[in-house]
Amino acid sequence: CATPAEARDELAQLTPLLGARASVAPGRPSAPAPVALVEQIAGGSEDAERAQAFARGLGEVIRAIVDNFPDNIFWDLDYLACCLWQAGSAPAIGDFAGRVVSLCVGFGNKSKLRFRYAHDFLYGYDWARWVTRKPDERAGVGPFDLAFFDYLDGRQKALVELVASNDRKYSQLNGREYRNPFSFIREPREESQLHYLLAQVDLIPLKAWRLDGERRWDLPFTDLRAKLAERLGLSRGGGR
Repeated sequence: CATPAEARDELAQLTPLLGARASVAPGRPSAPAPVALVEQIAGGSEDAERAQAFARGLGEVIRAIVDNFPDNIFWDLDYLACCLWQAGSAPAIGDFAGRVVSLCVGFGNKSKLRFRYAHDFLYGYDWARWVTRKPDERAGVGPFDLAFFDYLDGRQKALVELVASNDRKYSQLNGREYRNPFSFIREPREESQLHYLLAQVDLIPLKAWRLDGERRWDLPFTDLRAKLAERLGLSRGGGR
């Protein structure tokens, strides 16, 4: 068997941690369980070492999202898992997983930044905004390419410095408060309502539920999301 039983068992144990495994994809009842993702992507592989590294790496990524974004709602990990597999050799897969884990730790609830969800990373909002700034240089870089991870690492450090200086937009937080620099409410109910609708009207930059990672950056997705939130009555005081 390409994916050894131990790795499968460990992945299966993670499934309950994902709750309802909500998907933003229109018509999709739920995101796939981790074991199903592995079977779909690597099930035909005869490279046992690579398949085991893939199952282990996907487990590490999922655990990092659960640990650092415990309120994360949407779990369309199809394209991220596909990129993990396509990283190549077993060591390269391990390195890729490590980069994603590091980003989760750097931006999540145990960091100075304390963002609440992984959604802006998983669905390409951060990526599309980055590409738009220098499209000639960046249009060929994917949302889960290492070059974009390099940018996010630098961005994380810059934001931590802003927090340390108690920046107006990225100020120091009190207690268990989550960071929200956006113009709209991002409590779980509002987050779900907004992103389900964004998917229905095709305003999500990265279709993370597709293995081919269909994506586009050439619309102002961040602004369009804020405008849709305003139309839904989800605007808040302050923010951007």
